[in-house]
Amino acid sequence: MTTCEVAELTGGTRVLVCGARVTGDAVVAALTGLADLGLRITVCDDDEDALQRHRDAGHGALTTAAAQRHMADQDLVIVSPGFGPSAPVVQAAVQAGLPIWGDVELAWRLDASGRYGRPKRWVVVTGTNGKTTTTAMVHDMLTAAGGTSALCGNIGDPVLNVLDRDVEFLAVELSSFQLHWAPSVRPVAGAVLNVAEDHLDWHGGMEGYTRDKARALDGEVAVAGLDDAIAGGLLAAAAAPVKAGFRAGEPAVGELGVLDGWLVDRAFGVDIPLIEVSKLPVGGRSACSTRWRPPRWPVP
Repeated sequence: MTTCEVAELTGGTRVLVCGARVTGDAVVAALTGLADLGLRITVCDDDEDALQRHRDAGHGALTTAAAQRHMADQDLVIVSPGFGPSAPVVQAAVQAGLPIWGDVELAWRLDASGRYGRPKRWVVVTGTNGKTTTTAMVHDMLTAAGGTSALCGNIGDPVLNVLDRDVEFLAVELSSFQLHWAPSVRPVAGAVLNVAEDHLDWHGGMEGYTRDKARALDGEVAVAGLDDAIAGGLLAAAAAPVKAGFRAGEPAVGELGVLDGWLVDRAFGVDIPLIEVSKLPVGGRSACSTRWRPPRWPVP
């Protein structure tokens, strides 16, 4: 690239996109937008109607079985979250020694390259339960504090579809599938709410599932639910330079929790009252976004 470089994406790179539905369409649209690179895009799926749609758009289109046979014709593979590490087409890519990205990995690299202007500040939320509600609340709090934010990821639009928006923050819900294929993501803040057994077949067991969830904590600020033993353990081992836990009871120094009926911040200040627990919303979009302003996190 001339003004913004993304490793492995150079002139004429042959890219196999696995999945021809919402995520795959977002990937193809993003790659097509890199017209200056002349990328050679092939889509693989087992839905013939979806494949024909991509053929009509001028892209290559293969069944997953055919894609496996012709993996040597590719330079990079970008998979939709539904394709797990054990999927035959993914195994074929591994055996061919090809780099494998997810759509979130592509989004992170494109954003960091400056192609869409100044890189966004990603706030990532994951967890077995509660991540959709929490991500929506994060988005509301960012906007209530006077910032500009786009809600995306596993909620709302794919991250790729919002990179061209004029916003400072991305409130990103990420599943364990998405995190698995996004090893480069380093959010300005990331949270793991909780970790319980889920999708173990996809991840090859609890260890793999937990490891992928932990990727949300590799950025500047790591936040985790201390009432969940696994999430709390991930926080202790996180690479982030700033760590904060939250609990339903009284918080220690460096934590957020509940004291005398108030949500209190002892992580980024000294006993800062944030909101009365009785005023916290139950599910849905955050009603508390208009009632308080979040503290300024010590991030660049």
